[in-house]
Amino acid sequence: MDKTEASIQEWRRLFEAAIKFKQQGCWNWMTNEDYFAITDPETGEIGYCVPLGAGGMDYGLNVYRGPHAGAFLRDIVQSYGVDEDTKESMFTTDAISVNFEDRDQLDKKDLGLIRELGYKFRGSGEWPLFRSYKPGLQPWYLDKQEVRFLTVALEQAFVVAERFRENHELNFERDETEYGSREKRLHLVPQAAKNGIVWQDHWLPWHPKGELIEPYLYPDEIRLRQLKKTVGKSKEIWEADFMFADILIGKRGERGQYPRLCLWVNGTSGFILGAEIVENIDCRQQFVDQLLHLLESTKLKPSRIHAASDKAFLALKDTAEKLGIPIVYNPMSLALLHAQEAIQSSF
Repeated sequence: MDKTEASIQEWRRLFEAAIKFKQQGCWNWMTNEDYFAITDPETGEIGYCVPLGAGGMDYGLNVYRGPHAGAFLRDIVQSYGVDEDTKESMFTTDAISVNFEDRDQLDKKDLGLIRELGYKFRGSGEWPLFRSYKPGLQPWYLDKQEVRFLTVALEQAFVVAERFRENHELNFERDETEYGSREKRLHLVPQAAKNGIVWQDHWLPWHPKGELIEPYLYPDEIRLRQLKKTVGKSKEIWEADFMFADILIGKRGERGQYPRLCLWVNGTSGFILGAEIVENIDCRQQFVDQLLHLLESTKLKPSRIHAASDKAFLALKDTAEKLGIPIVYNPMSLALLHAQEAIQSSF
């Protein structure tokens, strides 16, 4: 067996935890804002456990991971930033999850595992579907470590939900700080004991510092200074953005990758100035390079740049200012939208 694949015993424990969690039905008294944090006892990674189902649509548990997980959830709760670019947030999610689906949402591998374990599920929304999400990658099956972490998260989610049923202020009962109340929330931390692991309540700041999308600084200052001296001015408006392309690259049977599409369009004529497929999920340098290549080839700079997303605006802002090009955030860049749709439909 592949060392990265969970054993049948590990899968069985995960299914048992998921079934128990489903039967509990914590979405009847918890919402997705009632999340808590948990530290993986094996890796030390922090996961943010979000119960799903209060809206009556998707039922399950998401465990968000990675250095930006706290900021991601903060922005969702405060309803800014993330929801402006739904596709971007979806394709950059770092999480493991279980959702309870209809049978036709599971594939042959999912159903084969259920048969091997001997489980039988009946009806709509009863079939556990486990998936791993990584930025820029195709949703995929859980590996060994993810199975073990999600198992622990589900087991503790059941315990937290029972505590939450008795005390709806559980997340905030010990969070008085110098900044006031409700600045922290429940964080479960494992401690080694003679008979296994004991879980202790800690309190984690849930308004982490920093932004989900950071400004980008182009590394070649000399190139920018030289280019500023050599380009003239035009009356054109250039529209720009980078996004995930609706195609998968990779070998059959392996986890595929969604590449980036970096796109520049003349906002007046609708002419595509530049379109490049980039495999790097962080394509900001290539995106800025596109701008510089356009300036070098045309010997003219636009009267202004319209960036169609926050990420594009922050990728270009510093460079545009150093080149003396006004830049604005304009999500209604129609010429760019039409070009994007035409290119995506050709894939």
